[in-house]
Amino acid sequence: MGPTRTVGEMGDDGPVTPPAPAAPGLPRASWGPDAATAASLVVTTAAIWLVAKMVSTWAWVLLTGEYGDTYYYLTTAEEVSRAGGGVAEAFREYPTPAGLLLMLPYELGATHHDQYRAAILVMTSLADAAFALLLGRRTGPLGVLAWVLLTSSLGQLALLRFDMLPAAAAGAAVLLAMENRRVAASVLVGLGTGLKIWPIVLAPLAHRRGGWRASLVALAATGAALVAGSLAAGGWTRLLSPLGYQRDRGLQIEAVAATIPMHAWADDPAYRVWFSTFVAYEVVGTSVPTWLAVAQAASVVGALACVTLVGWWFWRGSDPAAIAWLALVLVGTFVVTSRALSPQYLLWLAAPTAVLVALALRGGKQAPPLAPALLTFATVLVLCGLTLAIYPVHYDGLVNRGELTERALAFLTARNLGLLALVAWSAACAIVVTNQGHTRQQLSENGVRG
Repeated sequence: MGPTRTVGEMGDDGPVTPPAPAAPGLPRASWGPDAATAASLVVTTAAIWLVAKMVSTWAWVLLTGEYGDTYYYLTTAEEVSRAGGGVAEAFREYPTPAGLLLMLPYELGATHHDQYRAAILVMTSLADAAFALLLGRRTGPLGVLAWVLLTSSLGQLALLRFDMLPAAAAGAAVLLAMENRRVAASVLVGLGTGLKIWPIVLAPLAHRRGGWRASLVALAATGAALVAGSLAAGGWTRLLSPLGYQRDRGLQIEAVAATIPMHAWADDPAYRVWFSTFVAYEVVGTSVPTWLAVAQAASVVGALACVTLVGWWFWRGSDPAAIAWLALVLVGTFVVTSRALSPQYLLWLAAPTAVLVALALRGGKQAPPLAPALLTFATVLVLCGLTLAIYPVHYDGLVNRGELTERALAFLTARNLGLLALVAWSAACAIVVTNQGHTRQQLSENGVRG
């Protein structure tokens, strides 16, 4: 160990720079005891991220010749451009800012499938890198490695799906909220919602009891700016189009509510899987209307349960240590009760999970407890692996009856049951951690009074 040096003083490896500041009650990110160790860890972690990204790109994109959603993105941009339309006519299932981003590569000259795919790869990789950088800056190398494991286990979904962008924004919002940086978290929730609707469910977690005004103003200002820009670019009808798009969809084959109908489809010719006008494979059959009604009822019950849980969390002191688990409950409930479930939705769960385990490993008085955080991480990692086994590995078995169907249905059933278990487990963890935080707060207040 060398002598202790102050910030700005020259050391053997150059000037000593300050680490990322930490919120009260949270330790600083640890990158080693000295500058040389920190530099080595930074380089190693960055190299691991880069190698993992390159291997995934080679294995799941280049080697297989996969284009995924980028094919749809490009053909839509081409059609709109030829018709002389703008974002008002394009990607109506996405918020207007997302539509503008998806049109951008084509407008900049990426008019060939390989060029457009490369542009989306750059876009998702930059979002991935930005979130990894924030995790590393705030929590140290282990958080980055956790994120790398989760995204690598999703294969091409983390590379070719636009969902990486809102997932990164939402994950950053969860991280900053857990560090009591609620205003910045609110801005990120607003930005994430501008890319896809679901991050808005995280909005309550960006506020805290007794100090919600500034964060609420930040969220409202961000939302107002995005709405104004969206209206200018596409008008009112385009602004509201994502809401109607989701409402009118059928039962997607991977949805939790589709699990039993898909088993029926495997044996009953009366059931049919088709590629719908919503650019998704949906199942049609005698029991499907019933399961759509079940999904609708479950979404109402789930929403009420989430409101109750978040309200109780506020009442008990809004402990930051519970935020990541609450995020998994809110997002997970949205996923498991929806009539639409696409494989990239696991990215929505991966980001708060990486934050959870990163802060638990970093430790500190306000950190989530380590053992349940590790179990949550392991569960989500398995769910990501099962999702990769479903798509793209065995996806043909869910679209066409054949040799892969039995195995594909086994993976689908295990994944969907695991999602339900994850939501229940996360709710239990959030309740326990909130109660523990409330007890600590009361003991601290009683000690001060005493």
